[in-house]
Amino acid sequence: MARPPSPVRALVRLLEDAALPLYALDDQRRVIFANAALGAWLGQEADSLVGLRCDYHAGGGAKASSDVASALCPPPEAFTGECEAGKIARPAGENRPHEERPARFLWLSGGDEQPGLLLVCLFAPESPPAFAANGQITPQQLHALLQRLRGEMGRRFHISQLIGESDAIRRVREQVRLASAARSRVLIVGPPGSGREHVARTIHFSQQPAATGPLVPIDCPVVDAERMQGTLTAALRRQAESPAERPPTALLLNVDRLRPDAQQELAGFLNLPGIELHTLATARVSLQRLAAKGKFRSDLAYLLSTLTIALPALRSRAEDVPLLAQHFLEERNARGGPQLSGFAPEAMDLIAAHGWPGNVDELAQVIQGATALAAGPLVQPTDLPDKFHLALHAAAHAPRDDETIRLDDFLAEIEKELLQRALAKARGNKSKAAELLGINRGRLLRRLAQLGLAAPQPAEEPVIFEPLPEEP
Repeated sequence: MARPPSPVRALVRLLEDAALPLYALDDQRRVIFANAALGAWLGQEADSLVGLRCDYHAGGGAKASSDVASALCPPPEAFTGECEAGKIARPAGENRPHEERPARFLWLSGGDEQPGLLLVCLFAPESPPAFAANGQITPQQLHALLQRLRGEMGRRFHISQLIGESDAIRRVREQVRLASAARSRVLIVGPPGSGREHVARTIHFSQQPAATGPLVPIDCPVVDAERMQGTLTAALRRQAESPAERPPTALLLNVDRLRPDAQQELAGFLNLPGIELHTLATARVSLQRLAAKGKFRSDLAYLLSTLTIALPALRSRAEDVPLLAQHFLEERNARGGPQLSGFAPEAMDLIAAHGWPGNVDELAQVIQGATALAAGPLVQPTDLPDKFHLALHAAAHAPRDDETIRLDDFLAEIEKELLQRALAKARGNKSKAAELLGINRGRLLRRLAQLGLAAPQPAEEPVIFEPLPEEP
């Protein structure tokens, strides 16, 4: 007589055959079970998912499998039973769009000796939630928005400087796509900390491999004509000796600070017939604006600025700060270790209130410091670095601008006060008041009339207004 199946095996068979996508994670966030419905939804075999470690971030790793694993990771609170529902997103693929599904999380504690188990069940997709424009959204909503944005940007453009939903950064992303598709000379303009070099390198390395040659960085503020000539000559000689290699690209960092002799040398190279030298340049201000002021060669400014990408200051796209902060937090999650889900509302309010003069780089440093201190799962205001709190306090108590002192008006008020005091002490006797002031009566009358303290007196001679003599 056949032995009846054990309850455990019967339960596993039931889960494997379920129509809804199901999977289970251990307390180390590794997939220990995935049913066929989940594999079909993701477009891969369910067995290939088992063993993947799921870290809570929006993807963008070097491997597609890491993006799938991060997409399957529930919020860190689910592993303690504090979060029972949320969203799970499927990353976009070649033949499938990005999709989110509502999920239920069931945390089964194993007790003191047995590890816990998290069971995740996905339901039919629903319309994406609306996100508030003021940044007051939950960490899970920020995570979902970041996942969708990652899907829209594609793997080639996964850099922090392009994260955001503002019109300004959307325009920058479109310009980066155009620059990557067309091999034209590009100038990236932006304030310090906005990521000019990162954007330039992204444009270069996101081009098709068949059109990409070596990238030659040149630190323009320290380059003279001789060094410019040597660097470019070496790069061009290397390409000539290896015909299969694509022409080089000169990465001109801070080109707005290039010395005049080096400007002349660079312009000569770019105008040489038969020389193919691509350029990507970064600057704090427009080269054409500098050329209009006579501070940069006009011909070189136009040669380097076929396409100009202006990176906005972070303060001009404040609506992107919450999403960027979530992005930097999830970058930390992607490195493994304790996972964080986001920011407490009070902490996010402080982050959103800062002016970020150091732009994206400053925000990245602050979030890095906060995530290192956070006990989790939410970053609290006390986790934000002391330097950040001091900056907020300094901004709130900034010194007032000194008011302009108009010397003539100031002296006239003082003189008016002295005249009124003298008249009061002399009980209206103008001769006595003039004597108290050490001037004659006629001069007193003229000053009273000039300052509006008395009606003008008729005089046969022109009235000459004279200031009081300065004290020695």
